[in-house]
Amino acid sequence: MPEAAPRDFYDQAYFAGRSRDSLPHTREVVYPLSERTARFLCRGRRPTSALDVACATGFLVEALQAQGVPAVYGVDISRYAVMQADAPRRGRLVVGDAQTGLPFRSAWCDLITACDVFEHLADPEPALREIHRVLGDRGRAYLKICHPRHPNARRDPSHVNVQSLAYWRAAFRRAGFAWTRVYEAEFAPEGGMRGWIAGRLRRWREWAVVGTPADYKFLLRKRRHA
Repeated sequence: MPEAAPRDFYDQAYFAGRSRDSLPHTREVVYPLSERTARFLCRGRRPTSALDVACATGFLVEALQAQGVPAVYGVDISRYAVMQADAPRRGRLVVGDAQTGLPFRSAWCDLITACDVFEHLADPEPALREIHRVLGDRGRAYLKICHPRHPNARRDPSHVNVQSLAYWRAAFRRAGFAWTRVYEAEFAPEGGMRGWIAGRLRRWREWAVVGTPADYKFLLRKRRHA
């Protein structure tokens, strides 16, 4: 398996999309997705503390704050990304590496997010163990991981660990997590029976059409016996 990219790979060229042949990491591109994710994660539950692992410039941190989460922080391996954040967000972001240890105390928060990070890690287990450590016993972790059949899976040179669903399921179990797969249809539910049926149809379609999914999405929780 290829080695993970060095931390200085995640520089200006990376976030501009030049070294990964992708869209730039800008507010126009990223914040609408972050806002949608934050609304989904806060629907029906009101976390009081949250941590975004691999937060980049902190758009998801901002979106979770906008949903009313009072204590939200982000951590990213890229000093460049953290320093590019606007001043209000920058005060909540720290430079750190989930593989070597998150700079937060154990069982600190009740929501952890890690979007588009695990495909960059040659060995996911140290980061999963750190997420398990920092997450509260009743908390949830939301992970978004690139699907192996998506066109961007191999295009980004820092994607060194693009794996099957079975691989991630096994990694979650070893780290002490139970997991639930989340589908795109669940992010924008419609009201009433008609909306419920439409959502279920979209979920089936997303599951069935495996040639072009963008990512896997999971909600993790600590196993009680772990």
